[in-house]
Amino acid sequence: MNSPKSDKELDEWLEQLASSTHSPQGKFSAEESYSILQQRLIPARRKRKVLSIRYVTAVAAGLVLLIGFGWMFYSYQRPARMLTVLTNAETQRIELPDGSEVTLNRHSQLSYPETFGKERIVNLNGEAYFEVSKNPEKPFRVKTNGVTVSVLGTHFNVNAYATDSLVETTLLEGSVAVSDNKNGNQVILKPNETAVYRKATGMLTMHSDSDADNEISWRDGILSFDNATMGEIARQLSHHFNVTIQIEGERLRNYKLNASFKQDETLEEILEMLAPIGDFTYKTISSNVIELKQEN
Repeated sequence: MNSPKSDKELDEWLEQLASSTHSPQGKFSAEESYSILQQRLIPARRKRKVLSIRYVTAVAAGLVLLIGFGWMFYSYQRPARMLTVLTNAETQRIELPDGSEVTLNRHSQLSYPETFGKERIVNLNGEAYFEVSKNPEKPFRVKTNGVTVSVLGTHFNVNAYATDSLVETTLLEGSVAVSDNKNGNQVILKPNETAVYRKATGMLTMHSDSDADNEISWRDGILSFDNATMGEIARQLSHHFNVTIQIEGERLRNYKLNASFKQDETLEEILEMLAPIGDFTYKTISSNVIELKQEN
C-alpha cells in the first residue's frame, strides 16, 4: 500500500486499515482499532504541520536577514552622491560634511560627496578659501585642473580657474603639500608661501608671500593688488566680472602697480582709474571681451 500524501488520502488509508484489522482472540474490533490508529497518527500529522510552519518561519526570517545584510552591504559599497555648488556674481560659503568650511569665489565651482569615506576629496574649478577640520585619519585633498593640494587641517587659498594658464595655492596657516598631477612633482608650503603651477610648461615653483592676506581679500568683497602686473590684474578682473580682458603689448602686460577696489565698483570704473596710471586705453570688442592697449 502506498503511503498517504494528503490528509484526505490518510483518512482513506486509515479506513482501509481499520476494516482489514482483526485482533487476536477478538480483543479489538475494527472500530476500536481505527480509533487507536487515529490517536497514534493524528499527533504525527499535527507535528508535520508544526514543523512545516516552523520551516516557513525560519526561511522567512533568513530572507529578512539576507535582504537586510544585502542592503547594508550595498549602502556601504555604493559611491556617495556628489553635490555641486556653482557661484555666479556672488561669493558663497559652504560647510562640508566633515565640518570644514569653504568660501567659494565668484564664477567658481566646487564638487564634493554627500558623505566622506576614507578620504576627503573635493574638486575645484575656480577660486576658494578652505578652513579644513583636522582629522589625521582622513586626509583632505583638493583636486584641480593641474595640481592636487593635500592637507590634514589648515587654512589656504586655491586659485584654479580652468581657463587660466596657472594654478596658485597660498597657505595662511598649517601646512600643505601641492602636487603636480602630470609629473608628480611636489612642494611643501609653510604659512605665507605660494605654489605656482604653470600648465604650459608643467613647472611647479614656490615663493614667499609677504602679505598672504591679500590673496583672500576677495572674501570681504575687496580686490587688492600688491605690486601686481597688469597681466595678473587683468586675469583676476576677468574672473571677478566673468569677461575676457586681452592686453596688447608686453610693456603694459608686465607693468606693476598697487591698487585696491571695492566689490560695488564696476569694471568700467576700475578701468577708468587704471588707464591713466598704466598709460593705456581700453575698448569693448564684444559683449564679454575687452581689449587693453598701451599708448605709444
